[in-house]
Amino acid sequence: MNHYLPLGVLAAMALAVLASRYIAKRRLRQTRRSGLALLSQLKELVVRQQQHRGLSSSYLKGNQQALSDLQRLQQELRSWQTRLNDHAYIAKQTRWQSYLQHWQRLHGSWQSNTLENNITQHSLMIRNLLYFAEDIAIEFEINSLDGQGLSVSFLWHELLLTAESIGQARALGSGLASAGHSSSVERIRLSFLHQKIAETDPAILDQYSYWLLPEKQLRWDSLARLQQTIEQDLIKTETPSISVQEYFRQATEVLDAIYQVYDAGIEHLSREA
Repeated sequence: MNHYLPLGVLAAMALAVLASRYIAKRRLRQTRRSGLALLSQLKELVVRQQQHRGLSSSYLKGNQQALSDLQRLQQELRSWQTRLNDHAYIAKQTRWQSYLQHWQRLHGSWQSNTLENNITQHSLMIRNLLYFAEDIAIEFEINSLDGQGLSVSFLWHELLLTAESIGQARALGSGLASAGHSSSVERIRLSFLHQKIAETDPAILDQYSYWLLPEKQLRWDSLARLQQTIEQDLIKTETPSISVQEYFRQATEVLDAIYQVYDAGIEHLSREA
């Protein structure tokens, strides 16, 4: 009795296996690209939420010129919130709903807040969004993408956390620069953020910059300058003389460089997914 399957059947089975693998691989690629697009959009929301924190803190300490920029930012925040909320996965997530509810409360009350509470409430929302970025990376199977020897999760974990420490320092420092004076409690808090920023290793930033943006040759001198400004012009004096515009510019310059690396990383991974 012949127990062997005909060659035609074996060939059909082999083709079915190959087709199944191809379809699975294609679906995974689509899933990952969808997740990377969400990470890109979420970053845009985080950036504007950080800017709102910084400018609103400056406004609360007397910088009335910030109001027009705040109104523009609030419109941009609504636009990015709507765009993200249109995605079926995003809309049903508890973290996202919690963020939207928190923003609605803060949006209507921040002008009556203290500087400390304003920064705290913004920071809680932003931290929630950063955790959400990690949820997205897991859900859409992005963490296993090839980083050519470097950890891809560094982009949406360590890099975004570094940006957030700088963003908090920008907000608090902008408030102190606007007021022209500071309390010991405010300087202690800024000192803590200064220490967090100092934990950032420029050599690691260089590695990712070289991998993702070799043509730009990003240098991190601006990070060292910002750290020096925070220490000399804000922490070591009760009456800061640096203008809020100059301080905000220095902090934003560093943040822009960090987000250039992030954007290039998301674009690179989208091509490789």
